Amino acid sequence: MKVVLIAGALALLAVAFWSGRTDREARAKLKTLEDILRSKNDNDPRLDSDFASLSPAAKRLLRQRYGESAPERRNERGTIVYLLGRSASSREDWEFLRAVASEPPCLSLADCSKKAPQAEGALGQEVTLAYPSLVALKQAERALPAEGARLVIEAAKRSKTPIVRRTAARVGAAAAGSVERAPAGPR
Repeated sequence: MKVVLIAGALALLAVAFWSGRTDREARAKLKTLEDILRSKNDNDPRLDSDFASLSPAAKRLLRQRYGESAPERRNERGTIVYLLGRSASSREDWEFLRAVASEPPCLSLADCSKKAPQAEGALGQEVTLAYPSLVALKQAERALPAEGARLVIEAAKRSKTPIVRRTAARVGAAAAGSVERAPAGPR
């Protein structure tokens, strides 16, 4: 009985130690991301080196950070989607990307809920306004033929944002074409 209790206590200590370490590492990644976002340097090499692999705890913190950022912070939100999409593997990862691809349109960089007057160079602005959704779609395209990626693309095809819908249709058609042209496996 004592042996079982001691073993159980040791197991709990190990879990607590590992959990604390994982949480510290996740918070450190979030702090690094905050530093990068504050610097507004999209080419910061830490985006590649420090975020090459993300623990489930780090992914949770990044998803939370995404939800806390103002919708008008298109570049910040797109950067977070990029980082999470690079290592998408779990149901939560794919659900997050699907939700981003399905977000309502951002109508203006000043206020996503209010339409801005149409200006010259509207295509560039259209891409900027849809940036997080387009990044989610690009990450899904990169991950094909994963089922989660297909669900992101299907959600994007129903987006209320025209450029997201058009891009999803193109990605979906290309994916369907590559499946049709794929060589048959052994019979």
